[in-house]
Parts: sequence; C-alpha cells; structure tokens
Amino acid sequence: MPGMPPMPLPTFRRRTMLPTACGLLLAGSIAASPDARAQDAAEDTEGQADEDRFLVVPYPITEPAIGSGVFAGPVWMRAGPAAGSGPSKPQAYGIGALWTSGGSRGVAAFDHRAWAGGRWRTTAVAGKADIRLQYAGLSPRDDQDLGFDLAMLGFSVQAQRSLGQGPDSLGVRVFAARSEVGFDLGLPPELAGEARKADIAGLGLSWTRDTRDDVFTPSRGQSLTLGLTVHAPALGASFAQQSLKLDWAGYRAGPGKATLGMRTIAEASAGDAPFYLRPYVALRGVAKMRYAGERAASAELELRHPAGKRWDVLGFAGAGRACSTRDGNRGCKSVTAGGVGVRFKAMKLFGLTFGVDVARGPDGTAGYIQIGNAWAR
Repeated sequence: MPGMPPMPLPTFRRRTMLPTACGLLLAGSIAASPDARAQDAAEDTEGQADEDRFLVVPYPITEPAIGSGVFAGPVWMRAGPAAGSGPSKPQAYGIGALWTSGGSRGVAAFDHRAWAGGRWRTTAVAGKADIRLQYAGLSPRDDQDLGFDLAMLGFSVQAQRSLGQGPDSLGVRVFAARSEVGFDLGLPPELAGEARKADIAGLGLSWTRDTRDDVFTPSRGQSLTLGLTVHAPALGASFAQQSLKLDWAGYRAGPGKATLGMRTIAEASAGDAPFYLRPYVALRGVAKMRYAGERAASAELELRHPAGKRWDVLGFAGAGRACSTRDGNRGCKSVTAGGVGVRFKAMKLFGLTFGVDVARGPDGTAGYIQIGNAWAR
C-alpha cells in the first residue's frame, strides 16, 4: 500500500535479532508456499493476480523509537487503475490495532482509493494512539534519556489530482488532532513554558512528480514531492508553524544487474510547534525523532542485486544532519548509518516485497521488517 511519530534508545542485540528472524521467517514462508511455487511454474498468469483481496494483515512494527510490535487488522485491497505515467498503485482500506514492546498502543482506520479513472486519489486516516517515547533534548547534540507518553486522537484527509496524462499531480491535505504529553519525571526545564496539551490542525499543499516503473520495487525513474504545511490558530491549531519539505527518490541501473537508488529528504520549519513535531533525521539505523531540530536533512544510497527469480539482496548507507535554532538550545549534529537486507517478491500480492534490513547507527544496531520498499510512498 502506498504511503501510516525521541530518542537515544539503545538497541540491544536481542531486540535486533527478533525482527530479523521474524522478517526472514515471513519471506521464507511465502517463498516456500504452494502458491508461490505455482507462480514460478505459470508466470503468464501473474497479470490476473491483482484482483480484489481481503486479508487479515499483521504489519510488523520494528522502529527503534517505539520498540518491536505489530499493527494488525483486516485489509481490503484491489488493483488501482492503470496510470497514464508512473507506477500503478493499489487501493486499500481497513482497520487495525497497534501494540509494541515499548508500551505503545493504538487503533486506526484508513481508506486509500482512486476515482475518475485514477485522475483523483484520496487518502483518509483516523486514529487514537498512546505512544511511549524517549526525549533526548531540544538540541540534536543533547543526550538526555527521559521517558514520556504522547497521547493523540485525530484524523487526516488528502486529495491528489493528476495533471493531464503526465507524471505530475497536486495535493491538498487537511488534518486535526488533539495531543497530550506526560513525562515520567515532570517537564524538563527547557520545556517549562510549553503546554502539555496541544490542538494540531492545519493545511498541507504538495506537488508530486512520479516516473517510477513500480511502486514497491522500482528499478527506474524518480519520485519527487515538494510540500508546504501550515499550522495556524485560524485553522484550529493552538500554535503557529510553517514547514517546507523536499522528498526525492531516484533509481537507475547499477553495476551488472543491480539497481542503484538514492533518497534525499530536507525539511525546514519556523514557529512554536511542540517539540515532537519538528523535522528529524530519517535513516535506517537511526531512531525516528532522535536527532531533531528546526532544520534536518538526510540522504541514503541503496544498491539492490537480484539473487534468484524472486529474491534480492541489498546494501545501504546514509548520512543526516539536524540543527536546532531555539534560543538557549542551539546546535547541530551529523550522524551516519548503514546496513544490509534481503527481499522476496510475492507477485500474487500486488507485487509486494517482504524482507528484512539490519542497520547500524550511532546508537546501536536495529532490525527492520519491510513490507514494500523501505522508501515507499
């Protein structure tokens, strides 16, 4: 499904091996199933596989910021209309519940579908969650380790309109949520003036150009999104913030039969948003929101090579930098991370890929179970 929130969390080997073993078991069990073997014997029928499917999906959660767990529930999927340019994207809707070893819990419902022959796409999400996190500090150079709970209840609705038959589209998103923060040992001194509760509401505008040849396992093309997000009291927010974000991923032929991919994310914000809404370094091997500030950028390279008819092996490496400009909490921090992974492509499930990545970052080693591309949107 195309595109579902700090934290110096130590990632011990036991935490790494569990998602790694689960990911390999998931991919291996699919590969060894009679259905998968039948596909290899009759590949000419694969084009008929993308019919309506109703599945009970256990989506693994392996994010170091919140621990290992699962988001599980019934999901309906069907093939999307053929795109005039760019990849065809499946439609889906469903509900699910979240549980993680770090103490996070939640429920959510989502709906992603195409209208008017694919010229319009809408995505709606609503949910309630209590997320258990660690606070590192306002500056990315800080190294505090304070536990806190983030409770959120809200929704988001996005509409995207294709521009003619080309790869470009424009999007608009409206969202609203209510959040509350509770620290185990009380608010840190630098957050003394920050409200525990916040109303998060605003408007997002975006332009996207997508020329990838596949949404789950691209080998050619690129995806570029430029977005502006505005939180304002006039829109129902309890604070004012504006942010600009660039998200680009490109793919080309690599050495031999390999595919070389690169992703770059850059974001800058201004205003007085809560600390948990600031831009952050986004890399495999780095816990989300661990290195955050008013400006953040990340770049990651990936080399993927086929290892059989449906298997791929890959290696990746990246670097990121976050800078805080808040008075009294200024500073910048650069980090690097990298790792290896494996993928299995299940053609009967809309071409989805299943696999696992193991990454080493500045705070330890982490394992990730991947369903679809690690950069999928």
